[in-house]
Amino acid sequence: MTSKLEYKYLAPINLLPKIRTEVLIYMNYDPYAEIRPNKDYCVRSIYLDTADLLCYQEKYEGYKIRNKYRLRVYNEWEEESLVFLEIKRKNENFIFKDRARLYLKDLPSLLQTKNAEDYLLRRTNGISELEEANKFLFHYYSKRLFPSCLVIYEREAFMGKYGYDLRITFDKNLRGSIKPTFDDFYNEQNLKVAFPDFFILEIKFHQTFPAWIPRMITKNNLQRISVSKYTNCIDINKRQMRFNPMLAI
Repeated sequence: MTSKLEYKYLAPINLLPKIRTEVLIYMNYDPYAEIRPNKDYCVRSIYLDTADLLCYQEKYEGYKIRNKYRLRVYNEWEEESLVFLEIKRKNENFIFKDRARLYLKDLPSLLQTKNAEDYLLRRTNGISELEEANKFLFHYYSKRLFPSCLVIYEREAFMGKYGYDLRITFDKNLRGSIKPTFDDFYNEQNLKVAFPDFFILEIKFHQTFPAWIPRMITKNNLQRISVSKYTNCIDINKRQMRFNPMLAI
């Protein structure tokens, strides 16, 4: 489990080239973004929630301590595509993440058998993620979680050049749909765009960040906000389809 501070900003899309240029003075592209044709990669997540949408409600009610549960894949489908079981825990501004990986093709068997040890892949350093996977399965079954929303976006990711444990991401073209199945990670049909004129700028760090970041934020007149991709994708579907998500999901 890793923990970091996380600050978010909703930035006008027309500022993206300017902010990117400023960021690249001090940062390099994440290696996963660097190898992609457009220097970004596609993040595809299925968020899980309870029958009464507890995770959705806790965000709107302003709970300082709350969890999100999701399954995440990347880019295009391949025979050896991975899926990540994730629990994202928020405590005030601190973010903690439990994460475990397996082949996407093994996900149905894992959920049926509940035997993570048979399907998990080890990290590149050989460390097992069994504890993280069992935490996920515990919540999945004890809370009777179900797929509530598919969330997709393109991400540009940057890593600090000069020793700060710093990560900045630009999340673009946020879109989603409700009531997906576990077969819908790569389904681009019926998606609603949440912020057509904006991108989400996220800054993740441990204790401090360099002085150029506040200068960049001030110069571009960016306001720090609390924005949830999950709740916004549910909301845009609610507004466009004119239903109450508490009844429809």
